[in-house]
Amino acid sequence: MMYGQSGPDAMGSDELSNNQSVDDQLAELQKEYIANLSERVQPVVVLWQKYIASNYAADVLSDVYRGVHAIAGTSSILNISPIDTLSNRAQIQIQSVMQAEEFDAAAVEGIGVIINEMIRVASSGEVNAPPINLNG
Repeated sequence: MMYGQSGPDAMGSDELSNNQSVDDQLAELQKEYIANLSERVQPVVVLWQKYIASNYAADVLSDVYRGVHAIAGTSSILNISPIDTLSNRAQIQIQSVMQAEEFDAAAVEGIGVIINEMIRVASSGEVNAPPINLNG
């Protein structure tokens, strides 16, 4: 390889095949993540139910947030739609409830609606993941 050269022509054949194998690995990760998505979202549903049963305990809501945050991060990295969008919306809504000075029943209900939609979508097969192409 020549120094100073950039773009696809700058890569040797070994680098191109390594990138392809990374793309293949990412596609496999997407496929596996989607196949197990319902099992990944279900613990958040359980935590949400625990939050409601706890009479809206802040520490339990923090647990819900951590669960949603993990789903949001991975689904965003792997382009898992629409779970990435739903989980990011849930994070924002949970943060607003956690930061509110007073209890907001409508905001809490909104979180429940989003979480219910997350589990519905995760169980429905309405999930897609555009390929991640590291080659540009």
